[in-house]
Amino acid sequence: MDEELRGLLVERINQVCQELAEKGSFLIDDAANQVIAELRAQNPRNWTQIRDHFAVRGVTRYIHKVVEQAKAADPAQATLPGLESMPLLVTSEGAAILSQQLIYDAYQTEWKRLERKINSYKYKRRKPENLEHDIQRLAEMKQFDPRFAQYSEKDPDIPLWKAKEMELKELSAQSNGPVRQRKRKK
Repeated sequence: MDEELRGLLVERINQVCQELAEKGSFLIDDAANQVIAELRAQNPRNWTQIRDHFAVRGVTRYIHKVVEQAKAADPAQATLPGLESMPLLVTSEGAAILSQQLIYDAYQTEWKRLERKINSYKYKRRKPENLEHDIQRLAEMKQFDPRFAQYSEKDPDIPLWKAKEMELKELSAQSNGPVRQRKRKK
């Protein structure tokens, strides 16, 4: 919201609150409804911009809550076997990405962020409930890191899910190695 609209809103809020306070105590909802009604009546275009600004802020806050819920570990994350404790989504600098879409550099960044988070549990402000899960996730990430690094050397844009798929193919090829034939006795 630009400064002109912000100033208009703040000025109208101050005026309404002063008017209502002179009459005695008042409900905040009543003041808000009066401000909205007056702004809507005086200049519908300005009111639309102000309303849209606050709607975007509210929806953005709600998206953050939903993303936080989605970041909880998904034990059924079959697309990342061996990395089941990875959250469905990871966030960084205001952006959210599916874990399975991480490229190696972002995977390394997430790994370092997780290490810092684990180190921060020694401070009293951190709740220890998630420490065990975070340690497990870090161990899984460290275990897969050498393979992911190897795959990303060949293709720097390879996503995590594709690297896991390649690993599974390699492991199944190793376990299904060449079949040895027994010598028959004559």
